[in-house]
Amino acid sequence: MKRFLPFAFLFLLLSSCNTADTITFTAVIAQIGEGSILVNTPDDSLGFQTASVSLQETITLPENLSVGQMVEVVALPEIRESYPVQVTAVKITQKESSMAEYQKITPQEAMQMMQGDAIILDVRTQAEYDQGHIPNAVLLPDTEIRSKAETLLPDKQKTMLVYCRSGRRSAVAAKELVQMGYSKVYDFGGILDWPGEIVK
Repeated sequence: MKRFLPFAFLFLLLSSCNTADTITFTAVIAQIGEGSILVNTPDDSLGFQTASVSLQETITLPENLSVGQMVEVVALPEIRESYPVQVTAVKITQKESSMAEYQKITPQEAMQMMQGDAIILDVRTQAEYDQGHIPNAVLLPDTEIRSKAETLLPDKQKTMLVYCRSGRRSAVAAKELVQMGYSKVYDFGGILDWPGEIVK
């Protein structure tokens, strides 16, 4: 005589298999849509740095989500190739440090940090850069950050020291970099207050 597993036991067995069949990652929200979010991950260990996260029908987005916020995403393992890649979330939770933030520092602090392995990012225009810039500064105009940052600055764990002319554009640019998943962003204001060398 054949013996059958009790239905309840079989259900539990299948459920336990499915719950382990997910991927989990931390990300920064770049955009919030209807039933989905666009996120940037701090690194590419999963094979992607930007993903469109749709929601499984049984879940809803947490309340009070905002752009720049850090979340933990538990998703189905199926990653649909496109740009950005698409994943389906089964759970989204807000991280304790809810907002990823850039740090405001003084030019003197930036000068000290430049002794280490940091990228100096000039977010002014090409014309302004040509008139004079901080030595070794990389030019990335604030209007081109969304389109060029991930190509020009692929390492999102790298320390970024951001400046502009007066400090207004550097603050906006630093916030935008954080929203894109860059984790070590420092705004040191404008070149008008820079006490060090300027080259052409």
